[in-house]
Amino acid sequence: MQTTLKAGSASANITPPLGTRIPGGFRPRYAENVDDELFAKAVVIDNGTTRIAIVTCDLIAIPEKIADAAKARIAERCDIPAAHVMVNATHTHTAVAIADLLGVDEDPGYTEWVPLKIADAVELAVWRLKSARVGFASVDEERITFNRRWHMKNGTVRFNPGIENPDLVKPTGTIDPELAMMYVEATDDGMPISAVANFSLHYIGTDNGNALSADYFGHFDRLMRHYLGDTCISLLWNAASGQINNTDFSGRTKWTASGHQQAVKMANVLAGHFIVEKQLMEMHETLDLSGDLATLTFQRKEITAEDLKVAEQVLSVPQGTYDAYETGPFSWVVGEPIPQALVDVYAHECQRLAKLPAQMTAPVQVVRLGEAAIVALPGEVFVETGMNIKSKSDANPTFLVSLANGYIGYICTDKALIEEGGYETWAAKSSLPAVGTVPTMEALVDSLLN
Repeated sequence: MQTTLKAGSASANITPPLGTRIPGGFRPRYAENVDDELFAKAVVIDNGTTRIAIVTCDLIAIPEKIADAAKARIAERCDIPAAHVMVNATHTHTAVAIADLLGVDEDPGYTEWVPLKIADAVELAVWRLKSARVGFASVDEERITFNRRWHMKNGTVRFNPGIENPDLVKPTGTIDPELAMMYVEATDDGMPISAVANFSLHYIGTDNGNALSADYFGHFDRLMRHYLGDTCISLLWNAASGQINNTDFSGRTKWTASGHQQAVKMANVLAGHFIVEKQLMEMHETLDLSGDLATLTFQRKEITAEDLKVAEQVLSVPQGTYDAYETGPFSWVVGEPIPQALVDVYAHECQRLAKLPAQMTAPVQVVRLGEAAIVALPGEVFVETGMNIKSKSDANPTFLVSLANGYIGYICTDKALIEEGGYETWAAKSSLPAVGTVPTMEALVDSLLN
């Protein structure tokens, strides 16, 4: 039986100490300053029989061990089962090393501590539950995102190939312009509780790669607080944006701002849409709520004996000096070879992946909120996959959330892996899945949704 909804929101500070390693590049950076604090932001919705918790963290990713530890504590202290809890990362590239990613090693002290703070955000939100209503909306914004993977005149595919590069041919695919939104407010006085947005945009970037920052995801939260008040905890979910960014390499759109200034502008575009759509939303005081978790089984990219031999050769000489290749140099490289300056990074990744099981698993989740649904996927999903999933969903809207409940890296389409190649496809802990993963994942999501 449906009863009046209750909802609460809260945040917990998850900023690491200075000196921590910052992921998001091929080599380590170290935190020397804090541009803005990092947070775990939670929304809890309760319909009297079922309780759903959603936590978004200002991190580059959420490894499964962090999500599972947080969910176990949430289950223990808040009595919310794991299937009803979604934990995702924004994908800011100026946070903390939550796993071994390319040339940046995990900060184990942080990864042991941060699940406690993630759980704290949910527990505080539970304490703040009050009668609430929820609304949904969706609009298209197609002016600020661009596909970063391009076909080149030499027949290869490159990511971030350079603005107005004379060798550009065309992007490998499209963008997803949909901005899906959920707004939560108190029923008694209309006080904002939370604003949730879902958009396909990898990240923007900041002014200083050695300063901790939540990037444009944090700017969105602060802008929404400015517009709606400090009680509004705002979450910006990264949709299927594995190859989508804010740079138009064709040169037709030229931005005059960069760094935080550009991040604020782009966050304001989304916030502006939200403020408009909030005025027109149908608000619901009752909702059916449910959550389902399933296990995706997939093959990781194969590392051959020859790959390991080459890796040893690469790592036996000074960094950046190995040049005994014109293609590859590893079996899994398609098209564009790995740059000489980075081949040692991928030699290390070959050694790491060879120690992992050939068959791996990751969580896939669907959360239902009335007619809306959240599809939570464990990595950096290509835009085509997200749009395929949404096209088959009967939910309105369907929130496609990347980097949720676990992290298996780039989940590339079979076409990208077999025909195109490029950075996103290169074997690493940040790109584990082999050919066949996307069709299996889409079928699994379809079974959960329908």
